[in-house]
Amino acid sequence: MEWYERFYSKERWIKKSAEIEGKLYDRLKEISKKELDGSINKIIDACVDDLKLEDKVVIYCKDRNEINVARSIIIRESTYKKLEELREKYGISISKILNIAIKTGLEKYDDK
Repeated sequence: MEWYERFYSKERWIKKSAEIEGKLYDRLKEISKKELDGSINKIIDACVDDLKLEDKVVIYCKDRNEINVARSIIIRESTYKKLEELREKYGISISKILNIAIKTGLEKYDDK
């Protein structure tokens, strides 16, 4: 990999509000603080960018005591467009898609 392939092309970042599971957000915070050189927003953006959904989406069960907290996130405009396309295609909310992307991304990270 060349050094310049480690970076995205410049584009506009947009601020949105989304409900993210507390447990997932805490893990993102831990990774951002102790393990990777990236903000929580950039890790979320990368998780969504990496997300590949099949024709059949399986929505996982969360813990009964787990709560979703509304958070302000900043993501690239192209990433938000991907979220909107997935919302249209599957008929599920952007917050649910974000949580699926984060959960899938964290599982891949933890399994590495």
